[in-house]
Amino acid sequence: MPEVSLYLPEDIKHRVAEAARWHGMTEDDYMREAITRAVSEELIGDRPRPTLPLFDLGGEPLTAERIDEILAEGYGKDGLA
Repeated sequence: MPEVSLYLPEDIKHRVAEAARWHGMTEDDYMREAITRAVSEELIGDRPRPTLPLFDLGGEPLTAERIDEILAEGYGKDGLA
């Protein structure tokens, strides 16, 4: 297997060490597996990427788009405001 040098920031190196320990693996094995997963997911490409909107709302505007209207309709009508 060819040798590769990789420089990591201290925080990432620490997280790799913790994750490898948690999985009962060496750091090298953990990084090899993580890189393999990342490259495989990128190259496979057969999984469709989500597109927005995720759900068919039947043409209804999103709550976030109507928030001012919703608040104006009901704010203070329950006596709590």
